[in-house]
Amino acid sequence: MSLTIRLPEGSVCWPLAALSSAAQDVRHALTSVHRAHTGERGVGGVTRWERCYADVSAWVEWDWVEIGEGTVVQVDPLNVRSNVLLLDDRRRPLLSSRRKAALATLVYLLPWQGPVLDKLRLTRPQQRRSLSVHERLAA
Repeated sequence: MSLTIRLPEGSVCWPLAALSSAAQDVRHALTSVHRAHTGERGVGGVTRWERCYADVSAWVEWDWVEIGEGTVVQVDPLNVRSNVLLLDDRRRPLLSSRRKAALATLVYLLPWQGPVLDKLRLTRPQQRRSLSVHERLAA
């Protein structure tokens, strides 16, 4: 029986102990916005953050939803997708439950709401123009 761990191509290994310091180097890569279908309320999407190395990029991404004007939250804090394999202090892969908790902590440390709200503002220019015209008429 082989003890070799096979990772998907492009996967990255991070020691768990380095995760909090790695959060300082993780940068916003992209955010997509998905509007609800007619008759449904809400806006949501996916945001991805990356940390680039010489030949590979480590990434984490998760789903978010807008729950009110200027307020976005993760849909499921324990459902963070990533190509990162986290290793314990003996360089063994973490169990799935510990990995999920560690990635949720990483997301908590990231200032991700700002870039998501910026993207939402850019996708609502028509709505903002209408509001400003309405406000001018009311004044």
